[in-house]
Amino acid sequence: MKILGQWASVFVAVAVFATSARAAELASVNERKITDVEMKAALAQFSEGQRANIMKDPASRRQILMGMIDQEILFQQSEKEKLDQDEEFKRAQDGFRRQYMVSKLLQKSVGSKLTEKAAKGFYSAHKTEFATDQVRAQHILVSNPTEAAEILKKVKAPGADFQKIAEQVSKDPTAKNNRGDLGYFGREQMVSEFSNAAFSGSEGEIVGPVKTAYGYHVIKVIDKKVGSPLSYDEVELKVKERVRQQLVQDYVGSIRGKAKVTLNEAAIDKL
Repeated sequence: MKILGQWASVFVAVAVFATSARAAELASVNERKITDVEMKAALAQFSEGQRANIMKDPASRRQILMGMIDQEILFQQSEKEKLDQDEEFKRAQDGFRRQYMVSKLLQKSVGSKLTEKAAKGFYSAHKTEFATDQVRAQHILVSNPTEAAEILKKVKAPGADFQKIAEQVSKDPTAKNNRGDLGYFGREQMVSEFSNAAFSGSEGEIVGPVKTAYGYHVIKVIDKKVGSPLSYDEVELKVKERVRQQLVQDYVGSIRGKAKVTLNEAAIDKL
């Protein structure tokens, strides 16, 4: 499960910069000011290195400012046309509120736990997951667990042609062309649930059903290639993202029990 891979989002950055003490006016559009605080918020979407380069270059800073001026002109025109009074705007506003509040909550609850020590500890315990190993697999994708269980029995039957069955029943839109064969892939190329299942299987083994956001998979492991381990420095960002995901998952799990969750399976199956 991934929730806001980078919880320190642009939205949070805007709020942080907005609390700065004094704001210097850089420009105005119809007497509405554009300040250095807003400039810093706009720059938050860039990496630290990119921000440094922009701030060193007057032409780049001016280009960013000109873009902000254009945006303000468009924003004022949208206000004149009362585009903030329809239902679509209200939905977008609610979406922003949700994203902002979730981001702030995650910062408050788990942000301080993403330390260098935690990342290096995770790397030491999962080194094999950050190697260049590859696996070749075939899969069949279906919508529900009942259908997946039936497919699993079918492909495990003596003489069953896995690829022929994939071509006939898989909901993967590429199955008509590749007959379910995904070729070789690394761990990071597939969603974690799928990768974990494929890499844990032996050559020739059929595993599943495996649930992902796409549905239910039955997977046949065709071949494996052993790669080489990568150093912490080479995979630091990936390691920290994995730690971040785990922290979020643990936190959600800790409060999920207090929530009343109901599922409309009939409606879900029709998606």
